[in-house]
Amino acid sequence: MSLPLPRIALFTADLTDRPDRRALVALAHALADLGHPVDLVAPMGGGSLRAGLDPAIGQIDLCNRWAATSAFALARCVAERRPAVLAVPVSVAWVARLAVRLARSPARILTIAADAALDDSLSAIRDAARQSG
Repeated sequence: MSLPLPRIALFTADLTDRPDRRALVALAHALADLGHPVDLVAPMGGGSLRAGLDPAIGQIDLCNRWAATSAFALARCVAERRPAVLAVPVSVAWVARLAVRLARSPARILTIAADAALDDSLSAIRDAARQSG
């Protein structure tokens, strides 16, 4: 019997239709297709990309207006959901680092460059998940 795949969380500033956000949504779909439990976390859950999310992807709305003020809500989410990896765009990496510290979580933070290829991001996340134990 094999162990279940580790949970992966992706945090984004919002779900508006922008290239970096579309790339993160594509990454969430790819991880879900591989069997990982995936959560897509945003300060406000609305946005044009939300309608296209696979129902298998956890959609977590932090009920917060801005990513910069979401550290406490994200920390609560990390403490409850216990992801092995928290993948974030470079622009909100500092929020993720603060949230993981506040949650006292062993989750690995992985920054995703806006121009990173899907396969490269997917490989980096899977490697970080394997290293998480």
